[in-house]
Amino acid sequence: MGARWSSTTKRVVVALFAVAALYIVYRAGDIVRPFVWAGVLAFVLLPVVGLLERRLSLPRTAAAAIVFVGLLAAIIGGGRLLVPLAIDQVRDLQRTLPTLVANAQNTLTETADQIGLEDLDALIVNFAGVGDLTGMVARGAVPFIVGLGHFLLELLVFLIATFFLLRDAPRLFQWFRRVLPASQRNELIPLFAQVNALLGRYVRGQMFLIGVMSTATFIGLSILQVPFVLLLAVMTGVLEVIPIVGPITAGAIACLVALGHPAPWGLSQIWYVAIVAVMYTVLRHAEDYFVIPLVIGRIVKLHPAVVIFSLLTGGALYGLLGVLVAVPVAATLRLVLIYLGAKLRDEDPFPQLEEELDVPHPAPPAATRAVGRRAPS
Repeated sequence: MGARWSSTTKRVVVALFAVAALYIVYRAGDIVRPFVWAGVLAFVLLPVVGLLERRLSLPRTAAAAIVFVGLLAAIIGGGRLLVPLAIDQVRDLQRTLPTLVANAQNTLTETADQIGLEDLDALIVNFAGVGDLTGMVARGAVPFIVGLGHFLLELLVFLIATFFLLRDAPRLFQWFRRVLPASQRNELIPLFAQVNALLGRYVRGQMFLIGVMSTATFIGLSILQVPFVLLLAVMTGVLEVIPIVGPITAGAIACLVALGHPAPWGLSQIWYVAIVAVMYTVLRHAEDYFVIPLVIGRIVKLHPAVVIFSLLTGGALYGLLGVLVAVPVAATLRLVLIYLGAKLRDEDPFPQLEEELDVPHPAPPAATRAVGRRAPS
């Protein structure tokens, strides 16, 4: 048997492998993307697989297959129901977009004239660019077809990776447990359990918020007779996963659509847009003060500046996917930093981690009381 590696050599080898792995993930962004989406969906569906496995005494493969077939049925069924409606609204949008833009341009020009800002008329006309819409649609036809083929390929990879993650998650966890140093296993496993609790609450909470905001927005926009209500409602719900920037963007787009649509009930165009803006503001505050505290609680305790920095960094590295995962990644790093800081101070990190997650801290059984804790001196 050859000479044993020193602790320094082991740390250097692990660090080199970690740096190499991060570099490969960074350079292979498009290739990694469907696997990341598959990991997010598998994370959501793993409790369902485990429940079927325990309650029905099914083999892991059978339980994963049932959940996967249910997922396919939901995708196909939802597609058959929603896709025709979405296609109709996209066609209506394509047909009426020049009219909406022209109406919005006229409204903005009249408003600028009324408040004495006639110099902005030329800027508004150039910004609208009504005459270029047809050319933009024509130039985007070929890229759309190429993008559709790329999307279908990524969808296939995504579905295959999702099934294998659902089926092999226990094996992956056991492998990960084996590669951890035995001396650190009793502390790192509880740390990963804390991270898992944080991510689980975040993902489930975001899915609930998407459903709530999509439904509330659909009802509100339908009452206000704003066109393309389905597209706007779905867009509003999806943009909820992007903190700060997403809700503002959704409200701005809805206001622009209302600006170009004839106002009902004899309202002026500006008042109509103001009512839509107020509706989005009320929904946002109702979510912040009632839905989030009651359903999710304080999941990610991040300063707004940290959230914005995380969003910009994630978007610069991986585009939309980076924006979507930026906040949970930042929250995870925060837990890791709390753990490392406590260890550097020779303190027990787990009470503070549990306090961060608002998890009760009952006294552990006598047989496991020392797991993940420093022995008293």
